[in-house]
Amino acid sequence: MRSELLIGRILRPRGLGGELKAEVYSSDPHWLSGYAGSVIIDGKAYRVRKFSHEGAFGYMQLDGVTTVDAAEALRDKDVYALRDELPKNKDGEYYIVDILGLDVIVGGDDIGTVVDVAQYGSADVYTVKTKDGQLSFPALKALIKNIDLEAGKMTLDATIFERVVVRG
Repeated sequence: MRSELLIGRILRPRGLGGELKAEVYSSDPHWLSGYAGSVIIDGKAYRVRKFSHEGAFGYMQLDGVTTVDAAEALRDKDVYALRDELPKNKDGEYYIVDILGLDVIVGGDDIGTVVDVAQYGSADVYTVKTKDGQLSFPALKALIKNIDLEAGKMTLDATIFERVVVRG
């Protein structure tokens, strides 16, 4: 598993004191509120002094970024965080980066590999590359019997899978 996770992108400076407005890559943008770990931007580590959110956006104040010019230099840069410093996932929650690449098992057969995760309001949709093309299915609790990150496998309920799969 990767130790650095992409968590967002700097959009622009906010105010005159070096605060940064960021797009947060998460189905729940509030999960980083109060985060006080480190972030890595353009290969450089910064300690987060303050992290808050407003709607779907995050606002960060970083050590060493105290002017508009310093904040402007980070515009459009990706923001990474160390997995060990991030809030722990609840049971049944996973980082998208950990889902990508999993082998999908249905009825004992390996049908392919997860190549994309699309996030919609009601459920994520997983796209699987198969030997014959692609298929998609919603990430439903009743469908997903087990996710084993160590083994790199996701096991699905065959009956429910046949009801919800979109082939093509």
